[in-house]
Parts: sequence; structure tokens; C-alpha cells
Amino acid sequence: MVRTNVSFEYRRKPIDFTLGYIFKAKRFRASLLRFHTLYEKPVKGTELVETFLFEPKETAVGNLFVLHGLGSTNVPFLLWMATHLANAGVRVFMPILPGNFTRVAHASTSGKDFFDTNVERAARFWEQSVVDVLSVVDWAKQQNLWLSKTHLFGFCLGGMVAVLLNAVSDEFEKTVLMTVGGEMATLLWNSPTLAFFRRDRKLLNGAPYGVGQRENFLRTFEEDIKKLSQFETVEQMQRSDIHPYLKLDPLAYAKFVKKEKIIFIEALFDRALPKRSRKLLWEALGKPKRYVIPSGHVTWLPFQYAVCKFILRNMGVRELRRQLELLRRVELEEKK
Repeated sequence: MVRTNVSFEYRRKPIDFTLGYIFKAKRFRASLLRFHTLYEKPVKGTELVETFLFEPKETAVGNLFVLHGLGSTNVPFLLWMATHLANAGVRVFMPILPGNFTRVAHASTSGKDFFDTNVERAARFWEQSVVDVLSVVDWAKQQNLWLSKTHLFGFCLGGMVAVLLNAVSDEFEKTVLMTVGGEMATLLWNSPTLAFFRRDRKLLNGAPYGVGQRENFLRTFEEDIKKLSQFETVEQMQRSDIHPYLKLDPLAYAKFVKKEKIIFIEALFDRALPKRSRKLLWEALGKPKRYVIPSGHVTWLPFQYAVCKFILRNMGVRELRRQLELLRRVELEEKK
């Protein structure tokens, strides 16, 4: 059977953009960066790349790319993180992934398209996510905002995309994967977060590549996972005849990621990601440094301060005054 090919290639070119201030705080400026996606097959509603940029008024101590999770409810929590890290002197880029939040595809809902019963449609959103983030990297370099100390933080879906990014790009000094898993077949058929995928039996029965036939799909996936060790390059894997959903799976990209660049944070009581999913990805990444926290998949979100402090420490920023800035309320600049 001919399989769907996946590719993260795109044509780099000077980016024509708009950058508008959202608000000015005493220690940073918040702006919205927008430009047309460089991905060649965007779905209607996702054509414009949107990235929140938080620029410290003092010299930045580092750059951080924050990739949010599936849907929209987690975005405000991560925006809190972004503003407080900017308070502490970190330049933060927060791209909105296509199909989520303000970039929902026409007639769809936030997050749904990444796990569509039609894997060919889903592939377009995974491909575009990688292309869009890399094009924001290109823009940062174009504007002389790039720093050697540029880190990546990915939560849930954003963490899965972060693995794909690390497999095809060596730009990020360190990457923190926050509550992330792999093995799409298990996620699609067992994760409570993806119950919407299993709801419409009519769609499932007609789904291409046997996605809707649970036992056969799981069996095919398990067999194809065994083939991953034979691939020497990302492109070879993407052009192979393994299941197309596996070509979107961080498990398939993990062997091409440098273990020393990864920090893996796992939630002990994570119900959204089955334990098998988390374990398989951690092992496929070469068992990088791992922290297990006593929380659920999303219950860590109100404790962003601890995560921000962790990010600063891993950037090598240990000044007490910057850690204290994480605790301060963001003060808006008064109009004169």
C-alpha cells in the first residue's frame, strides 16, 4: 500500500511581517508577530502565523520558545509564564500552533485537527507546526534577535512538536518536554483527552489506513515501531511504508534527537497520557534526564512559578533578583 509521505521542508525567504504592540509593562513589551505561513498547504483559517513576543527592556539573558498544548484552555497559563519570564529578563516567543486558539481551521474546533480520523488531514497540521516554528526562528535571526542561549519548552502537543523540531533542527540549546508521550495508536484509542476521535463510529469505519479498526491499527503500529531502528535519516523514515500516523509520532523522530539536549518532565498522575506512552518516548529518546512531579497532566499549570524558576536555572540564570521578578505582579507602564 502506498503511504502518505510527510515532510517538514519549506522554502526559506525574507519574511514580510507585521509586529504590533499589545501592551507595555515596566520591564518588557508584549507584541503580536504575524506573517503568512511558509507552509505550502495551509488549511483555511491557518494561513497567518501568529506569535506572541515578550521583549525585555534590558538586555535579554536568553531566548525561550514556548509551545502550548492541545486546544485553548492551557494557553492563558503559559502566557502567564511568558510574561513573568520576560519580567526576569528572558525574551519569550510563543507561537500559536495551527489549528489551535486564534488559528482554528474553518468550521473546526481548537486542537481537533491534529488527531483527525483522516490522517492525511492531520499530517498537514503537524507539518505546518514544524514549518511555522522554524520560520519564527528564521524571523528572529532576520531581526538579529537570535541568541546562542535559546531554549525550547513544550507542553503536551507542544512537547510532541518539540521532539520533531529537535530531530530536524539543531537550533535549540536545551529543550524541556513537559508531560509528553508518544505512540499515537495508544493515545488515539486510550487517552481520555482524545475521546472526540473515537466518538463518531461512522467516521471511524470509513477512516483510511485502518485507523478506525482498533485492534488492527494497534497491531500495525506495534509492528511498524520495530522498523524504526532501520532508518538512518528522518527523510528515509518519512518516505517509508510505515503507517502515516507513525510518521507524525515523536517516537519515530526520537532516535534523531540529541539526548543531552532534552529534559523530560513526567507527571506521576497523568491520565491524559497512558504510562506506556510516556515510558516508550523517554526510552526512545535515549533515557534523557527525567523529573517526575506529583501532579496530573494539567494540574501543574497553576504552579507555573516553579516551572519558570526551573527554566531560569537550566538557562544558567541564578541571580536572586531575577527569580524574585518571577513572583512580582506584571506592572503595566503608565501612560504619560
